Amino acid sequence: MRFQNRFLFFALAVALLALPLGVKSDVVLTILVFSWLQGMLAVSFNLIFGFTGQLTMFHAAAFGIAGYATHLSMQHLGVGYWTGTVLAALFVSVLSIIVGTICFRFRLKEFYFAIVTLAFSEMARLTVLNWNSVTNGTLGINLQEKPWLFGFKVNDTVSWYYLSLVALAVTLLVCSRLVHSWMGRCFSAIRLNDELGDTLGINVFRYKLAAFVAGNFIAAVTGSLYAYYLGSLEPGFLSIDQSLGIVAMVLLGGRSSVFAPVVGAVLLTALPHLIHFSAEVRSIVYGSILILTILVMPQGIYGSIAALLRKRHAS
Repeated sequence: MRFQNRFLFFALAVALLALPLGVKSDVVLTILVFSWLQGMLAVSFNLIFGFTGQLTMFHAAAFGIAGYATHLSMQHLGVGYWTGTVLAALFVSVLSIIVGTICFRFRLKEFYFAIVTLAFSEMARLTVLNWNSVTNGTLGINLQEKPWLFGFKVNDTVSWYYLSLVALAVTLLVCSRLVHSWMGRCFSAIRLNDELGDTLGINVFRYKLAAFVAGNFIAAVTGSLYAYYLGSLEPGFLSIDQSLGIVAMVLLGGRSSVFAPVVGAVLLTALPHLIHFSAEVRSIVYGSILILTILVMPQGIYGSIAALLRKRHAS
């Protein structure tokens, strides 16, 4: 079974790497670029939500703040894109430590944790929206620069496809190693019962904060990539709609596996382009599919299929 899984993984990797050679449509490749970037966002969110049981609404703020911080670092510090991205991710990590410390020291859980992190996210959005001299407010910022990698400018759709695919692969690898390590076992214990974990000697505060900061760090890197691929920044990056979209991707794909949220990200990114109805009808169909999937398959698409395959293999 393990050999079969490795073979399927290898075949999928080869197919994705070779895909631009056969698919010449910029539209398809653009959808896939956005899918891989949204997949990074969903996987990093699931590290906090799925594996430690913390419903955070701060993820969209980490995503949006990083885009602005990268631009401001490049503009005012004269650094390159990658240095700016690292500085932005570190800045988001510091903010995450502050927000996480406040929430976890007060032992906020479930609904209360979601509300407080949403409040911090809204504070960040309103700051971006009203700080016109720095963020240009509702008009946003046009980003003309493109990253350079190994002496090549990442400017066309194919190069962005490979960059986003590699970034997603690295995210999956890092999160997988983290989840399957001793730290991941502590995350699972906290998700099941953090009070019991505390009595067993697990430092609940430390591990909750570690998952929160790690997830937001990856979201920050994703936000920088997303903004510079899109070529613009605007306050909507930090909106509650963005937060709810991330939650929807994870619920649709599933929370039980590191890879599962990618399935939801791909479907929710591609679906609006596949449904050729008016905007109103498309929203109704889009929402109905999401609600039906969550009601019928509470484990998500990936989790339900995996459970079905395990049952068939056992029989």
